[in-house]
Amino acid sequence: MRLTTKFLWSLTLLCILVLFSSCEKEEPIIAAKNQEEFSSRDQNAIGKRLVEQVFEDDHNFPIFKSDNTGFTEDLNDYLSSLVQTVAISAPVTKRNDFDWGVTVIDAPDMHLFTAPGGHFFIYTGLLKALNSEAELIGMLAHELKYADDSKTVLSLKDEFGGVAMGDILLGNKVSSIDNMALWLRDLSYNEKDVQEADEFALNVICPYLYDNTGLRSAIMRLDEVSDRTVEWLIRRPGTLSRIETLAAGMENCGSNESDFADRYQAMMAGL
Repeated sequence: MRLTTKFLWSLTLLCILVLFSSCEKEEPIIAAKNQEEFSSRDQNAIGKRLVEQVFEDDHNFPIFKSDNTGFTEDLNDYLSSLVQTVAISAPVTKRNDFDWGVTVIDAPDMHLFTAPGGHFFIYTGLLKALNSEAELIGMLAHELKYADDSKTVLSLKDEFGGVAMGDILLGNKVSSIDNMALWLRDLSYNEKDVQEADEFALNVICPYLYDNTGLRSAIMRLDEVSDRTVEWLIRRPGTLSRIETLAAGMENCGSNESDFADRYQAMMAGL
């Protein structure tokens, strides 16, 4: 009788341990083969795979690595802090759901784009072209809108199909994965989406101590570049109307604050 009781207690204890152990394990992603809708978790997983692809494609996406390892770390930390600043703001619906991050591409292109899940890709050509932290953070806030509204992941689905997206989530091999990051890089938005993203950016920036003219200033600065193509402006069209709309929106944004130009230029001097 004693052995039976001890056995039952041991069996009960074992079941409890197994139960708690299973609770600690992360549940696997369950995806349909033909993926049509994407949760925040789905988008984080897709974004992670695309980030991996970018790091594998040194020809199209050379990752910035300075000879000064300390500067590379400082630059990544600095940009990550700016991304987090805009990502945690109240207008961002997925501020607590996405794996926000940033990667610097070492190329002269004046461009910036996002992957599903909120990962930003910023080119050194753009960082050098801007003049202040307020300009960059305004652009980050603008670009964030496309990820927060799931426009990035839906554009990929429309181009490559729900089956390909489902395969990524299922961990299957996707033959078109090498083209997906290139598609996001070259993706153009319509003027309505661009205007909504500009208005969103103002709503994000207004509560902060940033000069609210930053995004407008960045657009005007990039529009004045004559010797090179500005990819970000070409793929976010309507420059003149954007400048006018932002000027009108700034009237409701309170007084101008700092542009943090000195801090920005000191950081970018190492590029």
